[in-house]
Amino acid sequence: MPIKELVYLKETPGMGLGIFAVRDIEKDEVIAEFHGPRIRIENMEGIPHEVWDHLFNVDICDYIIAREPAVRTNHSCDPNAGIVKDVFLAAMRNIKKDEEVTFDYSVVTVDDWQMECRCGSPQCRKIIGNYAGLPDDIKRKYKNYTPGWIKGAQNTQ
Repeated sequence: MPIKELVYLKETPGMGLGIFAVRDIEKDEVIAEFHGPRIRIENMEGIPHEVWDHLFNVDICDYIIAREPAVRTNHSCDPNAGIVKDVFLAAMRNIKKDEEVTFDYSVVTVDDWQMECRCGSPQCRKIIGNYAGLPDDIKRKYKNYTPGWIKGAQNTQ
């Protein structure tokens, strides 16, 4: 089954559209790919405001203007998916059919950025920020689901 057929879009109360599993998804199965036009940070001036929510870091200075379905993946402080090979969303655990697929936005952010979290998880951190601000135990949990470039950027800071 092509990865685009593993998820469907559905409204998530208070969060907008989210992506949901079409069928049971096994741990480490690739769910979606973040793809779209690539843009360097120095060329971002003049980008329409509505595009900013679609930007996905693929390197310290490079972004993808991500497309559906991956761009509709909501954040959770207790995610069931993470990033592998820099641009693929993969299951961190088994995901049930019709379960929302989420990832932690902090694993793709080095910028000085924050967002109020409304994930509702018992592990909710309330404020989401960049990878450097994650507690060490969470970094260990996400070790295999964090882009290599962001772990490298962390080591140079």
